[in-house]
Amino acid sequence: MIWSAQAPANLALIKYMGKFSPHDNMATNPSLSYTLDNLQSFVQLECSHQAYDSWEPLDHPNGIESYLNTAQQQKYLAHLQRLKAQYQYQGTFIVRSCNNFPANAGLASSASSFAALSICAMEALSELTQQPKLNRLDLAHISRLGSGSSCRSFFGPWVLWEQANIQTVPIPYQHLIHKTILVSQAPKAISSSQAHIRVASSPNYPKRGQRARVRLQQLLSAFNTNNWQQVFQIVWDEFRDMHQLFNSCQQPFSYLTKASENVLNCLQDYWQTYQDGPLVTVDAGPNIHLLFRSDQSPTELENQLTPHYAII
Repeated sequence: MIWSAQAPANLALIKYMGKFSPHDNMATNPSLSYTLDNLQSFVQLECSHQAYDSWEPLDHPNGIESYLNTAQQQKYLAHLQRLKAQYQYQGTFIVRSCNNFPANAGLASSASSFAALSICAMEALSELTQQPKLNRLDLAHISRLGSGSSCRSFFGPWVLWEQANIQTVPIPYQHLIHKTILVSQAPKAISSSQAHIRVASSPNYPKRGQRARVRLQQLLSAFNTNNWQQVFQIVWDEFRDMHQLFNSCQQPFSYLTKASENVLNCLQDYWQTYQDGPLVTVDAGPNIHLLFRSDQSPTELENQLTPHYAII
């Protein structure tokens, strides 16, 4: 018996960085994200006769080859075990997964892959045990235990996550065009989980939650008054704030490379020239996300950047 599911990544404009506890992935500050339907993870579960669950890469027509290292496989299979415990199921599975975008490169592959696994496992376990399916919110909370930001991938297009509250938000811009500038497709040297731990030692961390809450309210107000330029500046300041935590912790590190900064400078110049442009943000990685309004065209910027970088 085989079950399949997929789930989208999501892009936080107000970032999730810092946890109350590493065990439940409960964020110390609210986050606001946009669901990225163009970036998807695919998961397949097959009943197994082995003594233990196992993982292998999924050959999917829309996927790209990816491989989980031993630690990542263990974390992924531990989440499957969590879902099996929910249904009191003792059998084992072969888990297969892949994405249609590079994994472990700061593109929210953890969020989409854990959401997809949660959905697929619930479908399989509900059928195998003849128990009811979980509602979407309850499943999102369980998925959060595997990857905090995955809870936002169950809703959209705009999702507010604040502690146990996960809800859609009625923001006027419901259809944005998402592009990612791939500065590097190499796996990150510092995982997001490690980053959450390290930033707690930054002198800028104690008031991080307060700054994020203020920006969240400013951002919602700017969206609702259609002040796109103000939205751009708030989103820009927010990702810079998060990356400053990385630079100022006791074991400092940086995801942003010289190439990342060159692209960001190019994007700033574009905004200064036209007094308009895409929203720009960077997650815990070197790659840069752009969100265009539906009345904007990414073509000019793509033409400037594609000789040097891949854009998806």
